[in-house]
Amino acid sequence: MNVLADEKNYRIGGRYTWQDGRLCLAFSASYVEFAFCGRKITAQIESDDFAEDETLKAWVAVFVNGADVPVHRFPLQKGLHRYEIFISDAAEAANVRIMKYSENAFGMVAITTIEIEDGEIMPCPKSKDRLIEFIGDSITCGYGIEGVLDKDVFTTAQENPWNAYACLTARTLGMDFELVSWSGNGIISHYVEETVNEPRLEKPLMPQLYPYADLELETRLGKTADFTMWNPRKRPDIIVIHLGTNDCSYAREIPERNEMFHRGYINFVHKLRENHPHTPIVCVLGIMDQRLNKTLAETVNQLRAEGDQDICFLDTPFQDERDGMGTDCHPSAITHEKLAKRLCAFIEENAHME
Repeated sequence: MNVLADEKNYRIGGRYTWQDGRLCLAFSASYVEFAFCGRKITAQIESDDFAEDETLKAWVAVFVNGADVPVHRFPLQKGLHRYEIFISDAAEAANVRIMKYSENAFGMVAITTIEIEDGEIMPCPKSKDRLIEFIGDSITCGYGIEGVLDKDVFTTAQENPWNAYACLTARTLGMDFELVSWSGNGIISHYVEETVNEPRLEKPLMPQLYPYADLELETRLGKTADFTMWNPRKRPDIIVIHLGTNDCSYAREIPERNEMFHRGYINFVHKLRENHPHTPIVCVLGIMDQRLNKTLAETVNQLRAEGDQDICFLDTPFQDERDGMGTDCHPSAITHEKLAKRLCAFIEENAHME
């Protein structure tokens, strides 16, 4: 019995596309969830050329019955392979969630079938009442959270969005979540070295990525037009934008570049407002670089002065090295926990949801 044969059998969290009969999970922490009673589940999952590089493979985690810790996680090999998802000595009822741990910049996660080999499908798990969307960069992806600064070189095996601030925040608030995040991404530039004086634009920035379900994957699969627009079944009840860290690497407190960021951020919020006119938006910045915090505070103040009273700014402190640091100076698990706690308190106090 293939769970994916009938959409009544499952629900999908986060962005996704269907490509040639394959369910392609897009951004970090996107997942497919279902319930069954039985002993064994396998899935046929396909990945692409990134799987040939041990450092950039796609990683998947399996959660059972809402546990905070996956029962197992594994990398995908190139091509189509069958993977064991769940096995039990005796038949049991279980909710199963297959989640993409690695980010969209790397290996593809394309699920062809989810086969219940010994058991039967049960009613699909229900979604939560509220949804929170996070728009961000490597911090939101959980980049390097399981690595150690000055010891490890980044690999996708170190990415863990489930233990990063975004998913922690959603779980604390009892909300479903959707991540639209990409390492090195920003509003006006991808991350650049301090000696580079031109913005890095060879890949789409978040304002270009955001309207689409999975612009990157469809481009890699050969599409040049008619990309799949993202049309969610449920609109978010709150949006968190955690962008600007990579823009700092280009702006460097140069006034005209700060102004570029200011204008770009305003334009991005205006585009968001076309589909989310009154959704509370929380803008977050500062945990890895604070050089644009003042500019972002002024940007949010201008938006509020123009009449958008549903947007606010959380100025976060720089990460404390005593809490440890992950790969490439990224936040540790402790830092993510602190950020999630701060963000939850801020949302409850400032982001009034209907």
